[in-house]
Amino acid sequence: MNYNIEKVRYISHEVKNQLSVCDLYIEIMERYCKKNGITDETILKSVNCIKRAVQIAGNNLLELKSSDVQEIGQYNLQEILEESLQLSKVYGFNQNIDISLNCDTNPMVSVDKNRFQSVIINLVKNACEAFDDKEDKWVKISAEIQNSIARIVVSNNANPIENPDIFDAGMTTKENGSGFGLYISRKNMEEMGGTLRLVKSDEIATHFEIMVRVIR
Repeated sequence: MNYNIEKVRYISHEVKNQLSVCDLYIEIMERYCKKNGITDETILKSVNCIKRAVQIAGNNLLELKSSDVQEIGQYNLQEILEESLQLSKVYGFNQNIDISLNCDTNPMVSVDKNRFQSVIINLVKNACEAFDDKEDKWVKISAEIQNSIARIVVSNNANPIENPDIFDAGMTTKENGSGFGLYISRKNMEEMGGTLRLVKSDEIATHFEIMVRVIR
């Protein structure tokens, strides 16, 4: 067996074991809330977000073993973006970053849900990590329909991106970054028949654009 493939499978197995531990603690938290009549919306949403994040991570690990497999389906764009927003908000919590969604349209789109949400979450995460000590911090997700194409824009007012090669494998502007987040995100969108590009980045705002096909 190829050494790199064997190594990937070993690492995937070990990470999967740790995700299983997370699954168990999620179950414990859910039972505790139910047993004690805890209905605090923040707590319940947090538990659901953790559950969904673990699920996405687990599915991504499976893709390491079978990278050509996709689960393309038809999904409500507004619902999938709202879920992505909830999963992303944790990155801005400690920095008081306003992360919002503006989606007045409600079409069905053809995507791999896990990969699509991973792209959105990665863009929000990158934005949150690019902020300095400025007071007014925001990340905005918006969506509109243009000629049977859904155009999703993820924008922020963090520090501008100065390197034009940010989509290259291994390219990173972060001290501890891997340089594969945007590379994989763009590849995922292309494999789903969509696109991901940087529209602009300056001192005012940074805009990333995602385009996906509308079903109806």
